Amino acid sequence: MEKSPKNIGNLLVLLSALMFGSYGVWSRLIGPSMDSFFQGWTRALIILVLLAPIVLIRKEIVEIKPEDRKWVAVFLVFTSLTQAPLFYAFNHMDIGTASLLFFVSMFLTMNLIGAVFLKEKFTAIKSWSAVLAVIGMYLIFSFSISHFIAFAAAMAVLNGIASGGEIAFSKKLTGDYSPLYVVCLSWGIILVTNLIVSLVIKERQISLSFSMPWFWQLCYSVASLLGFWLVIAGFKYIDASIGALLGLLEIVFSIIFGIWIFNESLTVSVVVGGLLIIVAAALPSIAGLNNKNNF
Repeated sequence: MEKSPKNIGNLLVLLSALMFGSYGVWSRLIGPSMDSFFQGWTRALIILVLLAPIVLIRKEIVEIKPEDRKWVAVFLVFTSLTQAPLFYAFNHMDIGTASLLFFVSMFLTMNLIGAVFLKEKFTAIKSWSAVLAVIGMYLIFSFSISHFIAFAAAMAVLNGIASGGEIAFSKKLTGDYSPLYVVCLSWGIILVTNLIVSLVIKERQISLSFSMPWFWQLCYSVASLLGFWLVIAGFKYIDASIGALLGLLEIVFSIIFGIWIFNESLTVSVVVGGLLIIVAAALPSIAGLNNKNNF
C-alpha cells in the first residue's frame, strides 16, 4: 500500500477506533476488583501523570479567558459524568449492547446541542439520522431489556449523554486552547469528582500493587491516551467525514471483542438496531462526501 498522508491518516483513525473499542474489554477484565468511581479517579490520575509533563513542556497551560469560563464550566460538568457510568454498564450487561446504547445517546446529544447551542444547521440528513438512531435504540430496549439490567442500560445512556455534551461543548474551547490542555482539564475534573464520590460512598480504596487489576487499569489508561492521540493525529491527514466513518468501527470492534473474548451473543433486535444506529451516524458523513465530490 502506498504510504501517502491519506493512507497514514486512515490507519491512525482506524487504530484509534480499535483503542476506543477496547474500553469494554479493559472494564470487564478489571471487573469487580475495583469499584466504578475508584477506577475512574485512579485512571484519571495515571493519565494526568503521563500527559501533564507533555503539556507543561510544550507550555500549553494558559489562563482561561473570562468569556470562555462559562463554556469551560459546562464542559467540565458534562465531563465529570463520564467514565464511571460506562464502567458500571460494561460490567453488568453485554459489551456490544452497552456500546450501542452509549453511542446512540452520545450521537443524539451531540446533534441536539449542536442545533440548540452551537447554531449548527439541523439538515434533512441529520433529521433522518436522528429518526433512524431513535428506532435503533427502541429496538434494543423494547426487545432486549430482559437480557440486561435496566440500571446498567441507564448508565450507558447517561454516559453517552455526558460524552455527547463533552464533545459538543469542547468545540467552544479547542479553537483557542490546545487539545491536550483541554484533555488535561477533562481528566482533572474526572479525578476530583470521582475521588470525592468514591470517598463519600465509601468505596474500597485499593493500594497500588503489582497485580492483574492494576495492570489492566494501566492498559485501560494507555488505550485512552493512545485513542485520543491517534484520532487527533489521523484527522490532520484526512477529511472529517472520512474520519467519522472510520470512527464508527469503534462499535464494530467493541461488539467483536465482546463476542470473541467473553463469548457474548447478540439478539436479532440488537443486530438490527445496531445496524440502524451505524447507518444513522454514517449518513451525514456520506452526504458530506457526496457534496464535496459534486462541488
